Amino acid sequence: MIAELRALLEADEGVKHEIYLDHLGKATTGIGHLILEDDVEHGWAVGAPVSEERVTELFVQDVKTATADAIILQPHLNDWPVDAQITCISLAFQLGLPRYSKFVKHHEALDRQFWMTAAEELRSSKLYRQTPERTERHAKRLENLT
Repeated sequence: MIAELRALLEADEGVKHEIYLDHLGKATTGIGHLILEDDVEHGWAVGAPVSEERVTELFVQDVKTATADAIILQPHLNDWPVDAQITCISLAFQLGLPRYSKFVKHHEALDRQFWMTAAEELRSSKLYRQTPERTERHAKRLENLT
């Protein structure tokens, strides 16, 4: 599943082997990894190169965090079909726990494995208006489970 998740997130986030500024002007690298104060890359100049090994290391770290966050929100995540797991982890990766936890009706639908309703809740969200193509892919992945 990790390879499939990486391919999905690379398509959604892109992958850059250098320091760049995200849409909020924050230093980022790899597959959408926001550089934190405790990262060795903190303070590096925009354009500084980052190795493939480091990009992979940061990705694995970020996926572990996103998976843990997804399990906090959906304790039965590991019992779901792989596409539902990937969708939930990808959304946790994109949004982080605080923001993704606010999708209350979506999580209620996921908890009951009402995949169509969970997809509809994504489409009615502010996230859908902000990243419609990405969010539509999530919704379709859930709908295909029915």
